[in-house]
Amino acid sequence: MLTPIGRNVVNRGLPLVCAMGIALCAPSSQGHIVPPEDLHPTAESFRRIEFFLNLNPVPWNLVAEDVDLLETQLTLIAPTAATRFRSAVGGDMDLIDPEKAETPMDSGASREAARRVFRESTMAVAATLLAYLDSAEHQLKDTRTASSGVETARRVWASFEHEIRYSDPIAFRKLGEAWLELSSALLMSVKAKDEANPGAKVAFEEAATSIRDYVNGNFGPGFEMSESGRLRALPRGSDTFQADAAIPVKLPPGHNMNKQLPRPRQLLNMAERGIDEKDTILIALGDMAFDSPYIFGEPARSLQISCNTCHNKSITNPGFIIPGLSVRAGGVDVSSSFFAPFANNGHFDPLDIPDLRGIRFTAPYGRNGRFDSLLEFVRNVIVNEFNGAEPDPTLLDGLIAYILEFDFLANPYLENTGQLNEEASEAAHRGERIFHQPFDGFGGNSCAGCHVPSANFLDHRRHDIGTVKGSGPFSRDRALDTPTLLGIRYTAPYFHDGSQTTLEGVNLWFNDRFSLGLSEAELKDLTAYVETVGDGIEAYEDTLHTLEAEMEEFSFFLSAYEYLRQSGKSELIEITFSTIALEIHAHKWDVQDSAYLPVLNLMAELMEEASNEQIAGRTKAVDAIVAEYRQLHDEYADRLK
Repeated sequence: MLTPIGRNVVNRGLPLVCAMGIALCAPSSQGHIVPPEDLHPTAESFRRIEFFLNLNPVPWNLVAEDVDLLETQLTLIAPTAATRFRSAVGGDMDLIDPEKAETPMDSGASREAARRVFRESTMAVAATLLAYLDSAEHQLKDTRTASSGVETARRVWASFEHEIRYSDPIAFRKLGEAWLELSSALLMSVKAKDEANPGAKVAFEEAATSIRDYVNGNFGPGFEMSESGRLRALPRGSDTFQADAAIPVKLPPGHNMNKQLPRPRQLLNMAERGIDEKDTILIALGDMAFDSPYIFGEPARSLQISCNTCHNKSITNPGFIIPGLSVRAGGVDVSSSFFAPFANNGHFDPLDIPDLRGIRFTAPYGRNGRFDSLLEFVRNVIVNEFNGAEPDPTLLDGLIAYILEFDFLANPYLENTGQLNEEASEAAHRGERIFHQPFDGFGGNSCAGCHVPSANFLDHRRHDIGTVKGSGPFSRDRALDTPTLLGIRYTAPYFHDGSQTTLEGVNLWFNDRFSLGLSEAELKDLTAYVETVGDGIEAYEDTLHTLEAEMEEFSFFLSAYEYLRQSGKSELIEITFSTIALEIHAHKWDVQDSAYLPVLNLMAELMEEASNEQIAGRTKAVDAIVAEYRQLHDEYADRLK
C-alpha cells in the first residue's frame, strides 16, 4: 500500500502510518462535492432568517415564511412560548404584508423591524432548545425519550454554534463537553438496567444546567444586540465573550455552490490549435485567476467563490443558488449588499448566470449591455460586485487573455453562414423558415432580426421584450442585450432572470406575449430549430473523475512563476501558490487510488510553504520548492487521476 508513495513523500517527513491512515479514510470519489448540512428545521429557519435580515433590501416575504416555520416548531414543544413569539413579531409581519400595511416601509423602518424580528427569533430558538432539554430532564427514567429530547436540543443548538465557536471559544469547548456529558449520563442509565442511576442523574442535571444557564443568559429574555452592524446571535452575556473576534460569514441553508458533474467540456481556442498552455504565460496566469477566490474581497474570498464557481469551465453553473440572493438555481443578485455593500444598487435584481463561451464575439457585456469593453466589465465584477481590491494590470490582462480564448461548441449542423446544413432534421429546417418569418407582433421583424445567424445569432443591441419590470410606467430601463443562441441547449434556465426552464417554454412565451399565432406543430418545429442551433459536439466530459485534468491545469498555473518573478509581481506569485494549494485540497478526494492522497497533501503543503517563503522574500527557497513541486508532479502525473 505504501510502495507507490515514493521517496519524495517519505523524505519530506510524512509518517508512514499517517499516510496509511489518510489513504484508508479517503472517500471513494467526488469528495470535493459538498453535501448540504443536516440541520433541524428550527436551525435551518433561524440561519436563513439571520441571513435574510442582514440583506438590503430585506426579502421580507422569505423572512415571513421562516418565521412561520419557527413558530410551528416551537408550538410542538412549547405552545405558550409560540403564542408569545407570534404576538411579538405579528406587528412587524403586518408591516411588510401589502394587504395589511398602510404604507410601504422605508429603509429606516425596515432596519428597525429587522432588529425586532431577529431579537424575537433568537429568543424563540432559545426557548425551543430549552424546552426539549427540559423535557429530556423530566423523563430521565425513559432513556429512549430522554435521548430523543437531548438529540433534538443538540440539533437546535446548531443555530448558535457557529458564532459561539469563534466569539467564545472557551465556552464553546466547555459546552461541547456538557453535551457529551448528557449523552454519557443517559448511557450510564441504560447500562444500569434499573429504575434510576443516581450518579447518572446528577451528571445529567449538572451538564443540563450549564447549557441552560448559558443559553438563557445569552439568548433568552433580555438577549442583547449591538447597536449597529451585522445582526448576529452573539453570546454577549458570557464572561469569556471576545467582542473583537473575526467570525466567518456563513451562507444560509439551501445554498449550493457545487459544480456540475459530468463537467462541461471547455474549448480554449489556442488549445484547439494544439498550443500548450505552458507556452502562453499570460493565458496561464488568467486561467489561475479565473479559479482563484483571492482576486476577490470578503466575503467571497472566505467562501471560496471564484469566477469558475458560477461559470464552471466557462459555461453556466445551473445548480448555483443562494437563498435570499437567488430566486431559483442558476441565478444570483451580485449587486446586493452581501458581496459588496458599498456597491449595492438598493433593489433585488437577480440575474441568470450567463454562458461565457465565445465571449469575444458577444459584446456588449452585462445582461443590460452596460459595458462595451470586456476589460471594464471584468474589472467591475472584481471590484464592485465581489468587493476585490483594484486588480493588478497584469492579472487583469491575463484574465482577459484567458477569457477571450473561450470558444463556442463546434456544431455539426451549421454552415459558416449560420444556416442549417443537410445534416439537420426536417423539423429543424421547418423551424428555420419560421425563425426567418416576419411577424406583425414583432413590428414586421423576425426572430432572425435580433438573432442574426451570420453574426453568431446576435445583433449586439439592446431590446425591451417585456421581461423586465421598469422603474415606472413609461421608463426606458427595461432593455436587455441580445444573447447568442449558440450552445444554448446546455445553458438552462433561460431569460435574464432564469424564469423559463426549457427552450420550448421560451418559444411559448414569445408566442403568447407577441401574439405570433404559431400552432402547436409550428412551435415544436421552432423549438427543434433552436435546439439544433444550440447544440454542440461533446458538450460534457466523458468522465466523472477530474483530478488528472486539474493537476495538469495547476502545472499551467505554475508556468507563470518565472515571468512573475522577473516582473517583480510578488503578490501575484503568492496568489498563484495559494490558489494551487486551495484547489489541490478541494480536488484531492477525487483521486481513484487513495494510496496517493499523501502525495497530493504534500503538493498542497509545498505550495503553502512556497507562499510563506515568498512573503518572507526568500526567493532561492521559493525556487527550490517550485522545482520540488514540479518534480513531484512529473513523477506522479500518470497516477494522480
